[in-house]
Amino acid sequence: MNDAGQAPRVLVVEDDEHVAALQQEHLQRAGLRTERLSRGDAVVAHVRAHAPDLVLLDLMLPGADGTEVCRALRAFSNVPILMVSARGEEMDRLLGFDLGADDYLCKPFSPRELVARVQALLRRLGRLPQPPAQARPTAPPRLLELDAVAQRALWRGRPLDLTPQELRLLGVLAAQPARVFSRMQLIELAYDGSTEVFDRAVDSHVKNLRRKLAAAAPGHGFIHSVYGVGYRFEIKAQPEAAERGTEGGPVPGDDRPVLVPADLRERLPAFLASRRALIEEATQALAHEDLAAVRRLAHRLAGSFALYGYTWAAQGCLRIENAPAPVPAQVAAWLDELRRHLDDTPVRFVEAS
Repeated sequence: MNDAGQAPRVLVVEDDEHVAALQQEHLQRAGLRTERLSRGDAVVAHVRAHAPDLVLLDLMLPGADGTEVCRALRAFSNVPILMVSARGEEMDRLLGFDLGADDYLCKPFSPRELVARVQALLRRLGRLPQPPAQARPTAPPRLLELDAVAQRALWRGRPLDLTPQELRLLGVLAAQPARVFSRMQLIELAYDGSTEVFDRAVDSHVKNLRRKLAAAAPGHGFIHSVYGVGYRFEIKAQPEAAERGTEGGPVPGDDRPVLVPADLRERLPAFLASRRALIEEATQALAHEDLAAVRRLAHRLAGSFALYGYTWAAQGCLRIENAPAPVPAQVAAWLDELRRHLDDTPVRFVEAS
């Protein structure tokens, strides 16, 4: 437990140094103190000796995996545990909660979503003060009108057929046009908290909102994806590429750029060099028919690519990791595509909103 007046301490348990460094930097920017371990079998002794305020625990670790570590911690400690994994199926999440995890974050995710989850968990457990009450969303003028009292939304004066949850979500987004909301922020602001909500529920509601808004206002885009971060609201006369079915981001041969956070500009060359080295390591493992090693490397690549905005690459690595029986020829072809993606796809640095 942190001393009175001191910022909470977060123990980051992550074996990839690029991922860990980025996670620590963003947590520190949010006013939190951090420590890092790279092996699962070192966690129990560290928690006993130093009593952090929260453990950010990756599932796949050398020495002992995250499930073993979580079970061992719960044998003697109530420290909050935020488990991180690329395995996002319901049974995997339920297993994490059954073992005693307080929250479960599925890769790929952005650094800002990570910080929001950590802060929300610390607040919920009394280790951070509650934020100021949010102002009620107000309706933007003119084309789109939101009436919170009448529980309805209108486009050019015509009512939209929205569910109460879709209306709440649209209200939060439209109240602050151009602001980028992470999924976790939307869960906190647009859902009532009476039931557990996962990230994919937000994606599903956004998809339904886009479909209904497109039907009511053809030729306009409203809710726009910010790759690796979340969503923002802006009425545009022409839909962006994101609304034309390219949610995974630019693919090999695409002239659209990967959108990388501007604060990672100096780190990007070293990061890409290290990812190319991991791709070569995966290629060697595949040549030796070591599919377990290929899966471990795909896990490392998926999480790190997502943090740097390479969403398409992250999603492909997740497919390799989670495939029940990867076909070597298909994996080899994917690794070639991944090399070409890193070599040929342009990069644009963007400021976070």
